[in-house]
Amino acid sequence: MRYRKGMIALSEIRDYPLLRRVLHTSFVTPTQLYEFMKLDYCASSRNAFDNRLRRLLAHDLLIRHEIPTMNRGVVYSISRAGASELVGRGEYYSGSADIGKESNGHVQHALELNDIHLALKQTRTLIRWTPESDIRSRNEFTGIGYVKDYDAVIAVRIDEHEYRFALEYERTQKANGRYQEIQKRIQAETDVRHFLYLVSNYDLLLFLVKKFEGCRRPVYFGLRQDFLTEGLCLSVLSNHSPVSTTFLAVLKHGLSRPSGWRISAS
Repeated sequence: MRYRKGMIALSEIRDYPLLRRVLHTSFVTPTQLYEFMKLDYCASSRNAFDNRLRRLLAHDLLIRHEIPTMNRGVVYSISRAGASELVGRGEYYSGSADIGKESNGHVQHALELNDIHLALKQTRTLIRWTPESDIRSRNEFTGIGYVKDYDAVIAVRIDEHEYRFALEYERTQKANGRYQEIQKRIQAETDVRHFLYLVSNYDLLLFLVKKFEGCRRPVYFGLRQDFLTEGLCLSVLSNHSPVSTTFLAVLKHGLSRPSGWRISAS
């Protein structure tokens, strides 16, 4: 089939998975995106992948950002045209106002969350990674979502059992009032039983443990760098106990019921 000059024919097995990954990560480096595509069996050649990126950029489906204050170099985000194309195919998306914005903190958070996602994906234990964009869509449009727009809700399989937990990545501290609101939401959550906060440094970890002392639900806190090297076996502290344990031991202590409302790309 011939296409008019300036049009693009998108591949179901190459282009759409790439666009979905960019949509759900918000921002992603070329190296991260290639790793995601390899793990999803959607790319095998870096040259072919780079050519595909250039083609999607040329047709304004992706946006390329150069951020001088970062050491990551170039990053990509979805364009409004790219998001519209995916929405037209039934993708979960609530139309975030953040699309195309590139504040340093927002970009760094997204990229470091990608590192967490990739580290878990590479262990081959990941069943589902439901991203914040999916969670926000369900929370805004229906009455059967979660009580909070978590950074991700994750399902993993270990020893033939499925475990689920909500993930939050905290780079910097929030205002005190925000933590009070978060605690109320966590206490009201009925669809997930385990909560993991990954943080950028140990001082922030201790700060959060203290902030969540009044929360009736156990919340676990660990270092992002430990997760990147140790995965679910990372050491964590709880707001309910001064004794450290591993997050894997926390999950195994009680089986989580698998989610019934969505199966998202992992």
